[in-house]
Amino acid sequence: MQFILRWHILILFLLVLIPLGRAHAAPLPSGRPTVIEVGVQPLGYPAAMIGTVLGHDAILRRELAASGYSLKLVPFRKGNDMVDLIGTSLSAAIVGDMPAIRMAIRSDVCMVGLTKKTFTSVVARNISLLAQLKRKRVGYPEGSSAHHTLLQALASVGLTEQDVRLVPMDIDAMPASIEAGDVDAFVAWEPAPTLTLVKNTEARVLFRGASSDFFLVSGSLVRRDPQAALSLSAALVRALNWLRQSNANLQQAALWAAKDAESLNPRLQKLPQTHVIEITRREILDVPAAPVIVRLSGHPPLKEEFYFLKKLGKIPAGADYQRVERAFAYDGLQQVLKSPQRYRLGEFEYRP
Repeated sequence: MQFILRWHILILFLLVLIPLGRAHAAPLPSGRPTVIEVGVQPLGYPAAMIGTVLGHDAILRRELAASGYSLKLVPFRKGNDMVDLIGTSLSAAIVGDMPAIRMAIRSDVCMVGLTKKTFTSVVARNISLLAQLKRKRVGYPEGSSAHHTLLQALASVGLTEQDVRLVPMDIDAMPASIEAGDVDAFVAWEPAPTLTLVKNTEARVLFRGASSDFFLVSGSLVRRDPQAALSLSAALVRALNWLRQSNANLQQAALWAAKDAESLNPRLQKLPQTHVIEITRREILDVPAAPVIVRLSGHPPLKEEFYFLKKLGKIPAGADYQRVERAFAYDGLQQVLKSPQRYRLGEFEYRP
């Protein structure tokens, strides 16, 4: 009897010492994050359209939830702001060519697919020749694909950054700044050039430089959970398929994108929806094979851009192009396209 009593006391003592409930459970030893954060750019088109459609994809959210993840879209004003975050807080991102190069040489990234193939513009007011930018004030988003275009434009007429008065500026501030006379010119992606040209007859495009955007995922996510990376890759294909399906889908996406942009800048100048749709069609939906990144023989992706930026000292002298080449070797998109039914590329479930 005394033995049984002592045993009961021991059990009670242990119950007091051991915390009860899942709220006190230790984190998983793997330390795997439960949130997949995707960097998006609501102030630029067509990036804003693709980003917002990804965010409304119920199929993507369910697939990630089945693996223990939730999806969070994180808005940024430009891709350069994401460079130091990829692989740490960010698992994926939509960025232009210059930030993509910087990400590839600084960390481990995998290029999934193309999200824009077009031109970035140098727009000026009361200036007719590119060479006349000398000593003029030029607004630019530092470290972005537009910055790369500005470098190309200046080099084409024998100028450098030191020959102009550079004014670091957010894309959404540029149309109002040139209208107010705060800058003489700016370099930007859409919608800033169209907003300015529609409103001001004295504005003109002085230079257009080829520019691309890419959807990429972190190498750490690919290694840790390759299926989650493939789900993101499939969501990109599904988004473009849905946008191509009808004008009604484009109109819905434009409404979502406008709301996203307004949350980042409530005073943002709005581009008419017809222009938004026209830009989205021209810069990604009508691009043959997109989102596939077409590799031309003898012209590896971003190689010319890499060496141009290296020559100007915009990336470290010791940077190796092979890191960029490895980033483009990721075959996630090809895996997804080979199994359209498995990855539900023709099924659409987008929720408000």
